[in-house]
Amino acid sequence: MNQAAAPGVSIPGAGKKAHVVTGIRKAPMSILRMVVTSCPWSAALATIVIIVLTSCEPDRGVVSEPGEALPATGDWPVIEKRGTIRLARRAWTDFETLPSQGLSTEQYHRLAERFASRHGLGVEWIVASTLDDLLQGIEEGRADIAVWNLTVTESRKQRIAFSLPLTRSREWVIGVSEKGRFGVAEDSAYVDTLTSHYPESPRVAVPADTDPIGFEALIEAGTIDATIMDEAAARVIVATSQRVKKLRELPELKDHAWALRRDNPMLRALLDAYLLERHTIEDRHEETRNWDAIVGSGRIRMLTLNTAATYYLWQGELFGFEYELVESFAQAHDLELEVIVAGDIGELIEGLTQGRGDMIAAGIVPTDSRVEMGLRFTRPYLRIREVFVTASEPIADLDGLAGRRITVNPQTSYAATLTDLHERASFDVAYTDRSTSAILADVARGSLDATLVDSHRAGLETTFDSRLSLGLALEPEKGLAWAVRDENGELKRRLDAFIRERYRGYEFNVLRNKYFVNQRRMARHREHRITGDALSPHDHIVRPAAQAAGFDWRLIVAQMYQESGFDPDVTSFAGAEGLLQVLPRTARDLGVDADRLRDPETGIAAGVAYLGWTRQRFPDLPVGEQILFALGAYNAGHGHIRDGRRLARELGLDGSIWFDNVERAMLKLAEPEYAKNAVYGYVRGDEVVRYVRDIQDRYRLYVRHFRLLEEREASASEPNSSVPEPAT
Repeated sequence: MNQAAAPGVSIPGAGKKAHVVTGIRKAPMSILRMVVTSCPWSAALATIVIIVLTSCEPDRGVVSEPGEALPATGDWPVIEKRGTIRLARRAWTDFETLPSQGLSTEQYHRLAERFASRHGLGVEWIVASTLDDLLQGIEEGRADIAVWNLTVTESRKQRIAFSLPLTRSREWVIGVSEKGRFGVAEDSAYVDTLTSHYPESPRVAVPADTDPIGFEALIEAGTIDATIMDEAAARVIVATSQRVKKLRELPELKDHAWALRRDNPMLRALLDAYLLERHTIEDRHEETRNWDAIVGSGRIRMLTLNTAATYYLWQGELFGFEYELVESFAQAHDLELEVIVAGDIGELIEGLTQGRGDMIAAGIVPTDSRVEMGLRFTRPYLRIREVFVTASEPIADLDGLAGRRITVNPQTSYAATLTDLHERASFDVAYTDRSTSAILADVARGSLDATLVDSHRAGLETTFDSRLSLGLALEPEKGLAWAVRDENGELKRRLDAFIRERYRGYEFNVLRNKYFVNQRRMARHREHRITGDALSPHDHIVRPAAQAAGFDWRLIVAQMYQESGFDPDVTSFAGAEGLLQVLPRTARDLGVDADRLRDPETGIAAGVAYLGWTRQRFPDLPVGEQILFALGAYNAGHGHIRDGRRLARELGLDGSIWFDNVERAMLKLAEPEYAKNAVYGYVRGDEVVRYVRDIQDRYRLYVRHFRLLEEREASASEPNSSVPEPAT
C-alpha cells in the first residue's frame, strides 16, 4: 500500500501524544523542499527561514529529514546503546481522511512508539518528503524503521527488508475506463502493477506526492481515465465520487509492511515478535468479545458518531470529548483505541449487537427502549440540562419565553420538552427537519430566533461561535452514559470504575473545559486602530517573508489578526500556538522547531510556510481563488475543503469559486446527511466561512487604507487639495 491503510485490519491504537526525545537539529532545509514545490520561494525567504530555525536550541519532539540525521547502520546493540530508535514517516501523512474504522497512519505511529517503549527506548521521528526519500533514508542508515504501509515487492526486497505483513490487500482499478490513460504515482508499487496488467496502456506522469483524493480529482477533471489503488483507499474514492467507478479487482493479494535495513536481523526479529504479539495481522472486526478477549487483542473498539462533541478531524488532528475520554480509559488499561464511526444511532446499536465494536460512546441518554434492545449502560459520565440558545437577547427565565419562537427538530427530545413546557410558559414553536448544527448556525446568523440544545452541546457551540448566547437551563438534569452489550458485565464494571474514579477529577475537568467551556472567547480582537503605514507590531518580519512566498504582506497581517490578535502567546483549544496559530505537529512537518512557535519570527515563518503549502493543494485554481481556498484549508484542513468542492459540484454550484459557491457547500458539511458521505466527515463549515470572509474583509480594509495614504502623499504638495482620512 502506498496511499492509505487497508480495510478491516486490526491495527491497535489511535493515540494523540507521541513520546519523542531530543535530537540534534541541523539547519532544516526541509522547509524549502517540502512546502511549495510548484511555486519556488526566493532566496530571501530561504534566508529568513534558515536564520530563524538555525537559531533554535535542540527541542523536545524533534522531527528531522533522513538527509539531516547522522548515518548509523548498526543492528540492535547499536540502537540499545544509543538509547533511541529512529522512526521514519512520510510528511503530511495525517492529512488524508477521517479514520472511520480507526485505521489512520497515526495508529502505525503509536504502534511503533509502543514497540520502542517496550524496549526502553526513546523515539526520534524522521520526516521524509517522498517515498523514495523514505527508503533511501533506511538504506543509508539515517533511520532504523520506516513506519509506512509499504507494498512488499521483489524489487524493493533488493533494497530493504520488510517486517511481518501488517495488512494484506488487493488492488483495484478505478476510474472511467480501462482503455484510456492511466496515472499512478511515480515512486509507488503501482508502477509495477500497471506494467504487469496494462503494459500497452498510455500513461500520464503523476507527481509522487499525489494522494488518493488527488487521483480522484485528476479522474474527475479528465486528466487521466484510470488509476490503480489499494482497496481501502479505492473504496473511499468510489463511495464519494459520482464519476469514479470500480473497473476491476486485480487477483494478487499483496502484503504491506514496514521497512528496515537488510543487515539488521536482530531488529527485525524483535519487531516481528512484537507485531505478532499485538495481533496486527488478523482481521477480527466483527466478533462479540468479552473483557478477556479485549485485553488479549490489546485494543478496544469504540463505536461513535462523527460530530463536534464526539470525534472529528481538524487540521490533521483527531478531536472529540468522547474520543479523548475513552482514549484515557484505554490507556489506563494498556489498550489501544480503535474508532468505528456509525452513520446514526441505529447503526451504533446494530454495530454493538453484531460485534463490530465493544462499546458505544456517542453522548447518548439511557432509555428503556434501548435497554430492551440489548444495551447495558454505564453510570453517567456527564450530567447535562437542556438550555435555550439565542443570538439576540438571552432567555433568562420562563417569563422571558413570552413572544419568542423556538425552532427544533421534531425527532429530538427537545420537541417533547417544549410540549411539556407549554403548560408553564407562552411561546411559539417551529419545527424543521434540519440538524441541530444547522439550526444553531441559523440562530447565529439571525435567521432563527432561538433553539433548545443539550447544555454540553450548547457550551461547545458557543465556544466556537461568539455570536451565540446561553440562556435558561431546564430541570431536571440528564445523564449521558456509555453502552456495552448486555452480557459484557466485566467491561461495564471497569468502565463504571473508571468513571467513578475520574468523574469531576482534574483530568476530567480539563477535558470538559477544553470542549464545553467558553475558552475561545478571548479578548484578543481588541480595538485595532490603523495609523500610518504600520498594521501590526510585526510588520518588519511579515513583509519579507510574505513577499518571498508570493503573498501580499497585508493579507498575512489580516490573517494574523484573525488568528491571534497579534498576541504571540495565544494557544488555541487544539494546541495551536503563535501569531499564526500553527499546530506543533504541523510545525514539525514543516521542519520548524515546535517549541519556538511563540517566537514571532518562528511563528510567522511557520504560518507563511503552511499557508504556502495549503495554497499548493489547489493548483487548478486561478491565483485569487487559490488564496481563498488556501485560507479555508489553513483553518480546517485541505481535506474538508476538497469535500466542499466536491459537494458544491453535486449541488450544481461551481467548485472552483469560493464565495457563494464552495462556502455554501461548506455550511452543509456540518449537517449529518452531508457529513456522513464526505471523505473527511464533519466540519464546522460556518466557522470556515466566517474565517475566510473576515480575513478578506480586513485585507480589503488594509488595501483601501494604503491607497488613501498614497493619495494623501501624492496630493500633499498640491495646494487646495482635500483627501479623506485613511480608515481605522
